[in-house]
Amino acid sequence: METAKMSERGQIIIPKEVREQIHADTDTVFVVDALDKDTIVMKKFDSKAWIEEFNRIRKRTKKMSSAQIEAEIHEYRRQKRSS
Repeated sequence: METAKMSERGQIIIPKEVREQIHADTDTVFVVDALDKDTIVMKKFDSKAWIEEFNRIRKRTKKMSSAQIEAEIHEYRRQKRSS
């Protein structure tokens, strides 16, 4: 396990050993989220997988009305708030 320190500008350098292990280079994009006040999760963003998932969702939504899409969004947000 490695450690990292945040700079005054909020930047954190991922240790070289970790970058090498996950094959991250200068242009690697990460998704970052806080699980709670002490825990952050950082994951490499896979644009190809994201686009494929978006296309799968888009195919499903073509069969839905605008009202149905809005209802799905509201239900997802409601579930996310309650979890």
